[in-house]
Amino acid sequence: MEHLNSILGAEPDIHEVPPREPRDGRVLALVYLDTPEPGLISGLTYGLSLWQWEDPGPPARELCITMRSSDPEWAKVPAVTVAALRGMCPFDPGMVIGYMKPYVTGSRLSSLFLATPPTELGLAERIDLSTNPEDSVEIVGAYPIHASERRFIHARGAEALQDSRWDPFDPARPPAL
Repeated sequence: MEHLNSILGAEPDIHEVPPREPRDGRVLALVYLDTPEPGLISGLTYGLSLWQWEDPGPPARELCITMRSSDPEWAKVPAVTVAALRGMCPFDPGMVIGYMKPYVTGSRLSSLFLATPPTELGLAERIDLSTNPEDSVEIVGAYPIHASERRFIHARGAEALQDSRWDPFDPARPPAL
């Protein structure tokens, strides 16, 4: 966390998110207010990279989000998703994940599109947590999207969304597709 704090230039509020099963271990939401700039909120997960896959699974990963909001619930969205799906989902970039209702009250965004982290955060896609290169963690960006965009991505691929004019940080944006 010290390394993340030095990159982001801020200290997080830490919120524990209950896991699907208590034996799954802790999931934390690291909530950074006014980060990377005033008016934005960012969140990172802690707990996904600690998951012990039975077979060699995906690389160690954590998710991050940035939204134009002061509501800490946005920063918790990736941790809520990790707590529900850890061990069942590889959280690969390019994936879309649906949720049964909007993530945050007042928004219609109910799915996540996983991709590279927002460049505004200054996070590389991999962060070394020690001098051992095997301890690096891949950071995956989590972008809230509309259910209609999720269906479009399933039908036509993620490039259509990435190529469209959409503001991935706007919690009140209309559907891009």
